[in-house]
Amino acid sequence: MQTFDLFFPIFVLVLLAVAVPFGMMFANWVLSPQTGLKNKTKTDVYECGLSKVIGNASERFPVKYYLVAMLFLVFDLEVAFLYPLAIEFLHSGWELLAILLIFLFILEAGYLYIVRKGCLNWTKISEKFE
Repeated sequence: MQTFDLFFPIFVLVLLAVAVPFGMMFANWVLSPQTGLKNKTKTDVYECGLSKVIGNASERFPVKYYLVAMLFLVFDLEVAFLYPLAIEFLHSGWELLAILLIFLFILEAGYLYIVRKGCLNWTKISEKFE
């Protein structure tokens, strides 16, 4: 194979990766009316439905938000492990059932542990960490 045959598809891909975003920005600039920039309401800060931001960015958040986010990540990640098991279960048959049941048992034990500790009780978390 020649060098051209190897690098031409990569060159076309890079060219498209650069041209498409710049083309879209140029089309937006040409087609959009520029009158919106003169409107003060459109340039004001708007966050979470509040027209005026209260406080500053250096305020501390309660630990309960961090705890709930971490629990969400842990129990959301288990879905990433269940999909390949389900797909492989279709091909291999009942051999994977024991592995799947052990995984779900460990997952349920973890869930029952956090329920027993009160990590999902919002008021209990507030009292514990504040």
